[in-house]
Amino acid sequence: MPAEIFLKASAEKEFRRLPREIQRRFAKAFETLAEEPTRARPGLDIKPLRGVRAAWRLRVGDYRGIYEVEADKVRFTRFGHRSNVYEV
Repeated sequence: MPAEIFLKASAEKEFRRLPREIQRRFAKAFETLAEEPTRARPGLDIKPLRGVRAAWRLRVGDYRGIYEVEADKVRFTRFGHRSNVYEV
């Protein structure tokens, strides 16, 4: 059963500010991500974040989506350019 994809309210605002093409690429990646959110494969560049428990990053070009996996749910907490998405 595919995982459900959720966006935290603040992440949804950040997502809407991304360029349209990047939004489309993220949306396509969400479909693949829902199948297995912790396994990288062609077309899906993901890695666990170092120093942050249970957090992962999804790379789409120069943009990143930070997410957490809980049971059958994937919750995105941040979206942004690689230069500033990791800042707290």
